[in-house]
Amino acid sequence: MIKHIVVWKMKEEISAEQKEEMKLRLEALVGKIPELLIIEVGIDFTGETMSLYSEFASKEGLAVYQAHPDHQEVVAFVKPLVAERRVIDYEC
Repeated sequence: MIKHIVVWKMKEEISAEQKEEMKLRLEALVGKIPELLIIEVGIDFTGETMSLYSEFASKEGLAVYQAHPDHQEVVAFVKPLVAERRVIDYEC
């Protein structure tokens, strides 16, 4: 099992509506990308950060997810909203 965790520091000028839209777009990937088994997206109570937790059966499944056109469409939406991004991938 591969765990994929991302934490974003949001730009200060990003609205609550934009953060919610980001969350919804990420969660909507379930069912569109078969390799994506689980996804959880959270907005920190302060609204300054967001996190994504997801699971894949293999490293290859994570790679398919990352290259998938639906994921790349969400990436294009997300990039202008974030100031910093941290990622950790591990196997358990």
